[in-house]
Amino acid sequence: MNAVQRVMRFPPERVLEDAAVERGLAPTRLHALLLPVWRVEIRATITEGEDFKLIDRHLERGLAYGGLATVAELARFFALEEPLVAQAVRFLTRTGHIEEHAGRLALTPLGVRSVQDDRRYVITREDRRELYFEALSCTPLSRAHYDERKVTPLAGADLQQVLNSRDFPRFTMVSVMTGFDRGALSRLATQTGPEERDRLNLPVALDQVESLGEECVFLPVYVVHGLREDGRPGLLVYSQVGAEPDRDLTAVLQRAEHVLAAIGAEEREAEHREAGLRAAEKWLEQKGLDDHRPRRRPDGTYSIDLPASAYGPDGVPLTRVGSYTVRGTSFFHLWCRDETLRKYALLARLDLRLGAGRRVTRADAEAHVDRLARQLDLPVPDLRRLHKGAETAGHGSLAAQLARLTQDQEPV
Repeated sequence: MNAVQRVMRFPPERVLEDAAVERGLAPTRLHALLLPVWRVEIRATITEGEDFKLIDRHLERGLAYGGLATVAELARFFALEEPLVAQAVRFLTRTGHIEEHAGRLALTPLGVRSVQDDRRYVITREDRRELYFEALSCTPLSRAHYDERKVTPLAGADLQQVLNSRDFPRFTMVSVMTGFDRGALSRLATQTGPEERDRLNLPVALDQVESLGEECVFLPVYVVHGLREDGRPGLLVYSQVGAEPDRDLTAVLQRAEHVLAAIGAEEREAEHREAGLRAAEKWLEQKGLDDHRPRRRPDGTYSIDLPASAYGPDGVPLTRVGSYTVRGTSFFHLWCRDETLRKYALLARLDLRLGAGRRVTRADAEAHVDRLARQLDLPVPDLRRLHKGAETAGHGSLAAQLARLTQDQEPV
C-alpha cells in the first residue's frame, strides 16, 4: 500500500465517478490537497446529555407540569413508595436538576432545560478535549471528522511522507494565512443551537472555554473541478470521511479565494501543456495501444474509445470501461461503443461490489445497478435478468448473491 492509499482509502477514480454519475458535475480536473486544520486542546466547563431513567423523567415532569412540590405529593401521584422517590430526588439534587426552598421542591434551570429537551443534562466541571477547526476560515469541523478509524490528520513525518510520495495523485499543501482565531471558541459557546452542537461533536453547552494550545495539522482531500448541468463551473471536496462530497469542506473551499486562484493557475498551466492529452497518449503507449488516439471532449477532457477486443484478461480490465484513469491533476475516460461489452463490464463491476461475502440488501443492490447502468449508458436491468447474465458469464459469487436477493422477493 503506497502513501496515498494509506491516507485516502478509496481511489481518486471513485470520486470522479461519483461527481459525474451522482452529482451532475462533469469533471474537468482533479486536485489532491492537504487542507490546514487547527487541532485545539481546550479546557471548559461542559454540559453533556444522556437518556433519562424512567422514574427521573416522570418526577421532573411532575415538578414542571403537575404542580407537585414535595416527595409525598410525587409519591402519591405516581403511586410510588416515598423512600424510592426520596432516593431519586436526592440523586437529582446532587446532579443539579432539583433544588429545595422552604420544604418545596423545584427544578433548576438545568432541570427545566432537561425536561424541555427530554434529555438528562449533566454538568461536568473542567473537562479537557480536542476540537478541530479548518484553518482557512476557522470553521469547526463536523462530528464525522473525529472518527479515528477513517480520519487521520497529518503532521511531522507522516505529512512529509505524503508530500514526498511520487504516487498519483500528488498532494499539494495549502498554506496557512493566519494564526488560530480564538474568538472561534467563544462563538462555539454562544452561537450554536442543540442540533448544530451535536453535528459539530460538541457537548450541550460550553462555558469558561480556554485554549491550552493549538497545532496546525493537515487533512488530505480530493477536489473535483467541473461543469454543472447548466454549464456553470463548480467544485466538490471529498475528504477521508468517505467517497461522497464533504458538505462543510466544499463550502469552505468555495469561499477560499486564494486557494481557488492557485487551483485556477495550475489548471491553466496544465491546459497550456496539454497535460491531459499527454497523459492519455503515454498510457496508450504503455499499454501497446498507441495505434489509437485520445478524443477531446467538449468540456476539454479526453476520452479513449477502445474496441471490445482491447478489453479482457489479456488487455485492459473490463472493470475500467466507463471509468477514469488519473495521472497527476489530469485524467482521461475509457470507453467502448460495443454495448454487449459494456453489459459484460456491468457484470464485472457488480461482481466486485456485490460478490460473495458481502451482506447487501435488495435496495443496496438495485442502487448499485442503477448507478453502474447510467455510468455505462445501458438500460437499467432488473435483478432476475442480471442473475441469469451472471450465471452465463461465469460470475458464480455474483449469481449466488443475486439469487438470494431475488428469492427474498418471491411471492409466498
